[in-house]
Amino acid sequence: MTVYEPQEDSFLLQKFVKKYSKGLVLDMGTGSGIQAQTAAEKADLVLGLDIDKDAVKYCKKNIQEKNVHFFKSNLFQIFEENFFFYDPVEKRIEVYDKKKIKDKEQLRVLVKKPIKFDLIIFNPPYLPQELKERDIALEGGKKGYEVLERFLNKVGDYLKPEGRAVILFSSFTNRQRINDCIHKNDLKYIELEKKHIFFEDLYVYYITKK
Repeated sequence: MTVYEPQEDSFLLQKFVKKYSKGLVLDMGTGSGIQAQTAAEKADLVLGLDIDKDAVKYCKKNIQEKNVHFFKSNLFQIFEENFFFYDPVEKRIEVYDKKKIKDKEQLRVLVKKPIKFDLIIFNPPYLPQELKERDIALEGGKKGYEVLERFLNKVGDYLKPEGRAVILFSSFTNRQRINDCIHKNDLKYIELEKKHIFFEDLYVYYITKK
């Protein structure tokens, strides 16, 4: 089982996860679970998602915090296929398959309460694809930014009005393309930190709704 081991990028992002975690947190592309586990120290409840079933299996086995739950999902796909109902009093989550709900009243309640997060974290695969088969842990598509673009096109739908997303990406990704995508989706950003390592710069962005 191969899971993305925490590197310089992970530790840089972790610093801001510690600072901004609260309430309900989503760790997208959770990998080793380092950000989800860090967020759990301050958050009420954390959901960790990853497209890689081995990463999800690894996290479920190795991360024991009771306020963290892991699911396999291609970005926000799991929320499109299921209702995630969060009870802020009990601090627990209930999951309902949209196709299996027959009770109209229950459906009406769930539709009115879509899940929204106080913080969404994403350390995406951001390198340009080199070989025919993409390394999903490292490569974000042929240009490197495709996965992050898909995330940015949807992230606003899952943020609370005062919610924020904290993302990390590299100078190997097209930074202007990412900035344009943020603005196109009625979002705004602040650059929290820029760090040079080896042959690249790492950027951490703080993203909110306009």
